[in-house]
Amino acid sequence: PIGSEPILSVKENRSWDFFQRIGRTMNTPSTHRHLFTFALLSLLFLMRSVAQLQPVVPQELRGRVDAERSGIHDANSISTIFYNFGMVGDYPPDPGNVDLSVFHSVEVPKGSGLNYGDGITPFVLAKIRQRNGVEAYIVETGYRENQGYSPLRNRIMRFEPRPGYFQPNPAINQGRSVALSNDPRTWPDEWNDKKNDPDDPGWSGSWNGYFGKRPAADLESYTVMDDDFYDAWDFYSDTRDTTRRGLGLRMAVRGFQWANPQASNVIFWHYDITNESTTDYDDNIIFGLYMDSGAAWVKQGPPI
Repeated sequence: PIGSEPILSVKENRSWDFFQRIGRTMNTPSTHRHLFTFALLSLLFLMRSVAQLQPVVPQELRGRVDAERSGIHDANSISTIFYNFGMVGDYPPDPGNVDLSVFHSVEVPKGSGLNYGDGITPFVLAKIRQRNGVEAYIVETGYRENQGYSPLRNRIMRFEPRPGYFQPNPAINQGRSVALSNDPRTWPDEWNDKKNDPDDPGWSGSWNGYFGKRPAADLESYTVMDDDFYDAWDFYSDTRDTTRRGLGLRMAVRGFQWANPQASNVIFWHYDITNESTTDYDDNIIFGLYMDSGAAWVKQGPPI
């Protein structure tokens, strides 16, 4: 049984050591110049262990639409928009008149106007048993279209970002960006997941990095979202709180870019998924990535 354990697990020291090696390599000269030349996008599910049941998260700190923000990853040869509800890349509302000087969706090389993705999202598929005994399947994503609507609240059901992981004040964060390591204006006054740090509660004024209070990549992003909007089923994942909906999952997402030639054609995406509910998911849950490819379409639209 999984309970509050990570749903997909890789030992913590393994993921830590991996990014330590990448960080050291990207900041030192090397003769292996073509290590990543054939990789456009690298997406990694590396989960940290959770030893005990997670605390109940208050409703006001869960995912919400008014916390939606976007950002740009452009620290190497790839430039792309991404969103804190889980999607990387996008599709313009008017492809024939899109301004490719400002619209970048997995653009390679940066500035070329060649976009290779119309949207990428992680997804979770789980088989559940509702309170009436009827089994059902829940598919959760962070995509821009073809999402289900809540029959209770008439709203789109998808991953939504949690507050407390970006600067909400538009006078400070004028671009309304997600939190980026190279722009302190995008950082929150306090990081919600660091408020219990006894030495520095909230990490005010510091970056909330994978390696601590410093970015090891040339550009690192950090967003947190959950699945609380998935309420179309008679299913309550947390017996302690019937307002908690969905599967009770929290997903922390980090993007990493290095400008070093070894990794100039790669963005690493790190998905840390935690089960905050009291429901065990054994062999009834899977994870993956959905990618809507755009084969280097330009202003005239997709060539294929």
